[in-house]
Amino acid sequence: MSYRINEKCNTKNESFKNKKNLTGGYTLKRGFVLLMAVMMLLSVITGCSGRNQAERVNENSSLQPDAGSGASSAVNGSVSDVPSADTDGSGAASDGSGGSGAASDGSGGSGAVSDEAGGSGAVSDGPDGSQTFSDEPDASSEFPLTVTDANGDTMTLESPPQRIISLTLGSDEILFSLVDKSRIVSMTRYADDEGISNIAAEAKGVGARTTMDMIENIIALAPDLVILDTWADVNYIKQLRDSGITVYAFRTPNNIDEQKMVIAELAHLVGADGKGQEIINWMDEKLKAVEDKLSALKPGQKLTVMDYGELGSSGKGTNFDDIVTRAGLINVISRAGIEGWPMISKEKIIEFNPDIIILPSWYYDANNSFESMRDSLVNDPSLQTVSAIKNGRIISVPNPHISAISQYVVLAVEDVATAAYPGLFE
Repeated sequence: MSYRINEKCNTKNESFKNKKNLTGGYTLKRGFVLLMAVMMLLSVITGCSGRNQAERVNENSSLQPDAGSGASSAVNGSVSDVPSADTDGSGAASDGSGGSGAASDGSGGSGAVSDEAGGSGAVSDGPDGSQTFSDEPDASSEFPLTVTDANGDTMTLESPPQRIISLTLGSDEILFSLVDKSRIVSMTRYADDEGISNIAAEAKGVGARTTMDMIENIIALAPDLVILDTWADVNYIKQLRDSGITVYAFRTPNNIDEQKMVIAELAHLVGADGKGQEIINWMDEKLKAVEDKLSALKPGQKLTVMDYGELGSSGKGTNFDDIVTRAGLINVISRAGIEGWPMISKEKIIEFNPDIIILPSWYYDANNSFESMRDSLVNDPSLQTVSAIKNGRIISVPNPHISAISQYVVLAVEDVATAAYPGLFE
């Protein structure tokens, strides 16, 4: 927009020059007039310059993320470079609930920088976390878009959704890297919990907080899309749909490949296919980096592992099993052919004899902690022959990573592999 302001100011400056050239000889009167004209000229130049500078500042601010943008997460003291779709300061005005209110750029278009289909001026983040500005729209879904969710329900979205409500922490985290924050009108309360959320810092002040049973609150927010998982109560889903709200259910992934599919699925739903693929590429790069370092391991060098917590342990067909397998470990519970999330007895811990035991760093029960859980194992006389206890290898990794139902799950692979084989990651 600044070139228009500059053009306007240059025209005014030129007209004053022409008036000065037509004055001919200077009488005292004309000299006084000339002096006044010069003063006016200086005033105009200063005013235009000030406006140009202000416009440039405003325009530049629309291309820069705010201090809270760019989803980041600590991994052993380092900061991750998860791609982010945050474009705060782009001209999208918040309505206090994370809703619409995009500022106009004076040419009939929206001043908001977005990655939706047909949009322009998309801000994209490279896998290294750097931002680049592109005038090309995201390679996104064609709207109207007809989709079928994991419950088998078919729906049509007439345009990319602008008022999205997320009712799972996983979709909270995925959406933060897919769309501008102004398009998210509500998330789960878990998004703010640093013990479990990967976006706690960035989520502050973004939208409202709702749960599935808060039907009236959800309706009052006037969403054009509600995202939840297949665990949600079908009666609540029906109430929302009866109110004219589009509700989409995705299936909770049980491994990283399924997680990538969910990301691609939600990206397509919100008109951000290109951004979704970028996130998946970032995940693949993280996994490949770990795989390359683990290639030095010989088959007989792989350590055994199990998790142990207040809600049980993890066997075959779970995210944990996939995480530790990709981290170069053998899950003793999975190896025993046990599926799902069983409660493991002390006798079984002795029988499985894992090299490493992973405990949660976050607990639903505030009376539990990593330290109390560890001490209960270490101080149990019957468990003293267990390798992990004998060798002091009861560990925890960042809970937001290992419990993630989002792209951040790949950071857990890095966490676990680094803790298990520190020599390979020095």
